[in-house]
Amino acid sequence: MGATREVTISKLNDRNEVTISYPGELMYADETAVVVRCLWSLPRSIDLGPFAIQPGDIFVEFYYPGEWFDIFAIYDATGVVKGWYCNITYEAEIADGQIRWRDLALDYLALPDGRRIVLDRDEFEALRPSPELRARAERALETLAGWAAEGRYPFPKLAPQAYNPPL
Repeated sequence: MGATREVTISKLNDRNEVTISYPGELMYADETAVVVRCLWSLPRSIDLGPFAIQPGDIFVEFYYPGEWFDIFAIYDATGVVKGWYCNITYEAEIADGQIRWRDLALDYLALPDGRRIVLDRDEFEALRPSPELRARAERALETLAGWAAEGRYPFPKLAPQAYNPPL
């Protein structure tokens, strides 16, 4: 990704059209992961059920070359973790200060109290996924569930109160 600290993240829909682009700050990058920090700057909240994403929330976004998902660790403005929102995606495109990820609508939510929830299966099914795409999405969900169960970073190994976010 070069020496730049600023990146532009673009979310694409299933038709490969940009639905939103936003700035982020590169925190870490190697051949296995790229981590960026972003602020939720939209003027509206989004209710996810167990919590809402609100203006001023802090996102630490993890992109993994070769994986079909990303992980967003979401913190409130004071740094308290709300949860880990994971998007099932095509492999992210990471190059030259740009991160582009194509959403498959299926999501995995991990909460500090240990609950794990698969979201938006109906939206994924509405995309009419091929058997291959369905299998890749299921493998991505299995990988995320395994990482969460193991406490693999960025999911915490410690009790949620002891988790120290990289803010």
